[in-house]
Amino acid sequence: MLNVEQITKVYKSGERSLQVLHDISFEVPDGQMCAIVGPSGSGKTTLLGLCAGLDSPTSGTISINGRRLNGLSEDQLSTLRNELVGFVFQSFQLIPTLTAIENVMVPLELRGEKNVDKRAGELLARVGLGDRLHHYPTQLSGGEQQRVAIARAFINRPVLMFADEPTGNLDSDTSESIVDLLFELNRDAGTTLVMVTHDLELAARTHRIIRLRSGHILSDEPTDNAPAGHPASTTEVVNA
Repeated sequence: MLNVEQITKVYKSGERSLQVLHDISFEVPDGQMCAIVGPSGSGKTTLLGLCAGLDSPTSGTISINGRRLNGLSEDQLSTLRNELVGFVFQSFQLIPTLTAIENVMVPLELRGEKNVDKRAGELLARVGLGDRLHHYPTQLSGGEQQRVAIARAFINRPVLMFADEPTGNLDSDTSESIVDLLFELNRDAGTTLVMVTHDLELAARTHRIIRLRSGHILSDEPTDNAPAGHPASTTEVVNA
């Protein structure tokens, strides 16, 4: 589903350069749930953005569902993301001038689909917000906003879901319910999940944990939840 081959990312500022990722390679098979963990500055969010086609690597290749991202135009990348990918962000990223149901409808409306309010309403009911369809983000709690964001992420039936610290702005009780919801919807849809998190307990609920340090893969190991015979990775672990 996701294939990352020898990814390097270097940021340049004038004559100075900062290498954030060093020769990263791994694969995530269809249906696998994978967590990427590591300390601040280890390159987790940069790696996730590259995998999702939100940024381009300095070198190396990335493919989603057999489609290589390298060389695609911004319009082509946008179309690919809308067709194949869902996102859940730490900061929710809801459109403040749209209601909950309007926010959820956005991905399908960008495709030009009509009469999508029924599916959006059903998803909001599924995440426990059936009575909050016409509330604006400022009228919702942080947990409710994240539920809207999760419903929006699943509206286009993605084959690959990216989650960047999905509970980072929530209290512990709210975080637990949001995580349960995310995993439940993910299992029901059979979606491949790649999640960046600092929460090791959350990471342990996935099939596999990739640990980054200083832009290198420190380890890549299955968890106790990994299905029997489900490959963890083809990555060579390096010493950082």
